[in-house]
Amino acid sequence: MANYTNEITHMLERYLIKILHQDKGGFYKEDLNVKLSLVELLLLKQLKANGDRKLSDLLEYLEIDRNLLSTTIKRLQSLNYIVKKPDHADGRGQVIVLSNYGEQFLVTLEMCSKTEMDFVLKDITINEEKAILKFLSKMVQYHTTKFELDQLESYKR
Repeated sequence: MANYTNEITHMLERYLIKILHQDKGGFYKEDLNVKLSLVELLLLKQLKANGDRKLSDLLEYLEIDRNLLSTTIKRLQSLNYIVKKPDHADGRGQVIVLSNYGEQFLVTLEMCSKTEMDFVLKDITINEEKAILKFLSKMVQYHTTKFELDQLESYKR
């Protein structure tokens, strides 16, 4: 069996460079007409997937510091993608919620993401997809401690 370690490492580095470039310039900027960072996109996707979220839930999921999250929330509020509302379960706190405009924006974002994945996977067999999934899972596993895995599992419940 051939060993493609150097080529895989090189492509991962190139991919990370492309992500850094897009993070600075904005993801899907031609289609979305707005310059959003990776953190902003991930926060919006998290709200879409799980509904209203407390600040502490978002901090845990995104694994970023509070200042970055606060800045991200303020920016997304200024774009009218999210709003803060009182937490009905805990009258003292607030939850972050997608606005109607944010929900409409995510429909466009999901179409862009689907187009990207269709392009990437169009010539790939199901067995190759399984190998890619296994590879990505192992990469995440390598960069995740056992404690973090336990937290992630409890978060999903």
